[in-house]
Amino acid sequence: MKTGLERLRLTNFRSYPTLDLSLGHSGEPVALCGANGVGKTNVLEAISYLTAGRGLRAARLSDLARHMGDNVYPLWSIVADIYTPTGSHKIGTGMVAGHERRQIRIDGKTTTKQSDLADVFRCLWLTPAQDRLFCGDPNARRRFLDRIVQAFDPNHANRLADYSAALKQWLCLLREGRMDNAWLNGLESQLVENGIAIAASRLDIVSRLASFLDVTEDVSFPAAEIQLTGMLEQALISQRAVLVEDMFAGHLKNARKICAEGGNLTGPHTADFVVIHKQQNRSADLCSTGEQKALLLSIILAEMRAQMVEQNQCPVLLLDEVAAHLDKNRRNTLFEILLTRPAQVFMTTTDREIFSDFTGQICQFDVQDNQQILKVA
Repeated sequence: MKTGLERLRLTNFRSYPTLDLSLGHSGEPVALCGANGVGKTNVLEAISYLTAGRGLRAARLSDLARHMGDNVYPLWSIVADIYTPTGSHKIGTGMVAGHERRQIRIDGKTTTKQSDLADVFRCLWLTPAQDRLFCGDPNARRRFLDRIVQAFDPNHANRLADYSAALKQWLCLLREGRMDNAWLNGLESQLVENGIAIAASRLDIVSRLASFLDVTEDVSFPAAEIQLTGMLEQALISQRAVLVEDMFAGHLKNARKICAEGGNLTGPHTADFVVIHKQQNRSADLCSTGEQKALLLSIILAEMRAQMVEQNQCPVLLLDEVAAHLDKNRRNTLFEILLTRPAQVFMTTTDREIFSDFTGQICQFDVQDNQQILKVA
């Protein structure tokens, strides 16, 4: 049996006052077809909130509420019936009265930990904003890598949050001239502990994922070589963690004066995720847009294989504007690969003709501008 969604219900989420989407139990790929702006991506975004994190758009929770003219409906919800090889589950999440954080319920029980969602549902996504990931801000590349790491190490998200909070406090103290050694030393201990753990987790996943990237499923998709650059990451390759901890602690103390004067600190928050097109021996940022999209898909497919082999789970895949920058041969090859996966795939497109060679194998829905989603016969 595949992993997937049997039913999805939305209330006051983005453009949808209500939506009740029944998908059945077949687990076949789902294609949401329609014009720009009718709400296709909103459905994928809702699904992305069934797992930990800030969803595929990294939006503020207040931005998810439905706006209608001057009216805002701040209390939104997402409810899904999930089926897996080990059983069925019901997941609910959303904003409720009296709470500033989104609430989560799994099988009728409220939980405060988003990481609990990973026990019953996981998903990966690729959006048009990521098509030029390799040419843009390194922050986006780190977020992309960290989502992969979180799939294998749920505590990675907590360490990232703790590191970010400690760094913010540390910089604030220095730039306000409050040289409280006890306070600074305590924050630096947190930065060292979490920073080393973050860098080590990233290195571990890059190493493990590399073995799955070496197995290319089809020559239509390029083989990707992945690397990490960064002070801690490079140090951990050749030195014991305890030595790197001492090095980073010394680096923080030496950086106090520089950061107090407005300078920047080097650490896991400045590392970069580098991808090489192996066949062309070329950095991904120098490849064409189509090759960059293909490299991203190679990494996503490798992560799916890794989760299947190492964790006996296959994540649901969300592909927004799946056809963008892919020629027909690569599109069809991708669809053929996805049809073999033991998990549901959701795709959006403005052109349903891209699925013409897969009639009867891909479940198509028309998304209309009145927030109706109708199954195509």
